[in-house]
Amino acid sequence: METWKIVLIIVGVLALLVAAYFIIKTFVREVTKVRHLNLHKRGLTEMPAVPFILTETIASAVKLNARAQQNKMAKEGLNHEYTLDNQTRSSYTFMYDTDEVDPGKKDRDALIHRLSNTNESVFLNQSVLKKNLEQAAHESEVEGVQFNQLFLEHAEQFSISWTNFGGLRSASMPNEKKYASILTDPDAASEQFWPMISNHGLAYNLLILQKVNEDSAREIKDVFSSVWDEIAPAYDSSKLFAIDLRIFSKWDASQVKNYDRWTPGSFILLEQNPTTKKLTPIAVQVCGKDESKAKIYTRKTTVPSTWIWALTAARTSVTVYGIWLGHVYHWHIVSAPMQMTLFNEVKESHPLRKLLDPQSKSLIGFDAALLLLWKTIGPPTSFSSPELFLELTNEFATGRNFFDDDPLVTLKKFGITEDEFSFSEPWDQYPIAGDLLKIWKLSETFADSFVNETYSSDKEIFDDTQLQNWMKQSTNPAQGNVRGLPNMENRDDLKAVLSSLIYRVAAHGNSRQLNSLSDALCFVANYPPCLQHRLIPEPMPSKEKPFAIKDVLGYLPNTGTIGEMMTFYFIFTYSVPYNPLIPLFGVREDLYFDDPTDPRNLALIAFREGVQDFIEKYDPEAPMTHQWPASIET
Repeated sequence: METWKIVLIIVGVLALLVAAYFIIKTFVREVTKVRHLNLHKRGLTEMPAVPFILTETIASAVKLNARAQQNKMAKEGLNHEYTLDNQTRSSYTFMYDTDEVDPGKKDRDALIHRLSNTNESVFLNQSVLKKNLEQAAHESEVEGVQFNQLFLEHAEQFSISWTNFGGLRSASMPNEKKYASILTDPDAASEQFWPMISNHGLAYNLLILQKVNEDSAREIKDVFSSVWDEIAPAYDSSKLFAIDLRIFSKWDASQVKNYDRWTPGSFILLEQNPTTKKLTPIAVQVCGKDESKAKIYTRKTTVPSTWIWALTAARTSVTVYGIWLGHVYHWHIVSAPMQMTLFNEVKESHPLRKLLDPQSKSLIGFDAALLLLWKTIGPPTSFSSPELFLELTNEFATGRNFFDDDPLVTLKKFGITEDEFSFSEPWDQYPIAGDLLKIWKLSETFADSFVNETYSSDKEIFDDTQLQNWMKQSTNPAQGNVRGLPNMENRDDLKAVLSSLIYRVAAHGNSRQLNSLSDALCFVANYPPCLQHRLIPEPMPSKEKPFAIKDVLGYLPNTGTIGEMMTFYFIFTYSVPYNPLIPLFGVREDLYFDDPTDPRNLALIAFREGVQDFIEKYDPEAPMTHQWPASIET
């Protein structure tokens, strides 16, 4: 054969091989690359990306079916009888009004079927995605009043949601009158307001308190100008604090099952006792979407019934902040795109993947399942559709950077110091702040040890192409869209990012502890997920428009809404984690790195031991060591 023909054949074969290589490379990359919902086309340009993995979303929906079976006993424990509307029934009947212990199964099965008969490219199409998000929020029409549409008639009846399973109800009954008094006694409502947040808001990440300084006082003086004479003494003595949750006034009430679900915007001012360091609310502004109708209530001048209502409205906005912003935004929404870009840019053999993969197994799938099963597994807030939730998230994310979510940064920004909230012990007047800082310290120590052992110099950080690509794609608006990440020039930059990522997942684990659910959260008047009436009462009701304490009950969640809230809570505490952070056979099992003596494994063991010690102190009566998940699962 002539030489030129041989050369031509060789060139042709090589060309085919090169073409095949790039086709295979492109195909494999397409299959393995984690994609995300195109939110920019929906005008949601400020929030981090929402990743989507079809197989993980299906798996999450399947696992939710199993979890619903696991918490059946908790629901079946709702068998104590109550009388409402002259009818005596079990608390389960009033809350669910159905023979099905798991009425959401049909929706989950339908979603699994839909997802199993599509592919990611089709599903992520704008029109298909829009249809699925709309379907996730659809509510069937309800005809006539059902048992689960009744409002409670006495404050003590909010114990309706205390299940007999595990002895929760009997253990909680000593607190029934105390909790009920927030709806009958204005002094009790004031006294319990801050302790309820500071002691029981760990799973909601309620680092929402800020000290009023000279800069913030300008706006506060403007908002509360009509009552500033009452507030000035607290400010003048540097003992004035605020909780600003006016973000919710941007959205109107939703109509769900024939009733309003409303999250009021609230601005709460609290005064600190200089001796005991206890905080007490002294003024509250409540507003809806029409800011001209905002009302201001104060403890000194407002009649008791409307002061109780104002604090109820404030507790509602605190609860909704805790659910969607404190918990979901901080721990779910920001972590997921960081995991997505990690999967896309860093190989599985890389030490970063060995460190982070064990805590990154479930979040992306669950977040997508939440959006697609909104009415089934979402809590009953005024954000009654995934679209509304995404709007809220986008608004909250505006101008917000990655490290703004870290507890040390938050507390410093808000001017909250340990000495001002320590009376007998450190942070005893703001316990959840102390708890979150303990988890932060454990996470930071673990991250520091990993980086020191993995990278011997700053140059190695700079030269690690996979690490650099991870950070670039995380900040890329078309990919992770996470703002405020460092340029990754040295080991301290990586320590900061890893500390934050490890912390977010680790802190989320407290949500599955019994002490985080507690009788306090289950007594829904303490943490209302919504108000069911949008009318803002006058601070000083007239004889023509009286407002009695019993009227407050007409605003609080009805029996069906309480039932939806319990479904939300029970999925956390009455089901087992898929992968516990602390293995069943001990902290030295299932290590992340191949060599058991690797210092990074020793750091992992120390981290696990620290979390185990935290659990034992956090809930000494029922320390559920293996209930703390390794990943964000729910």
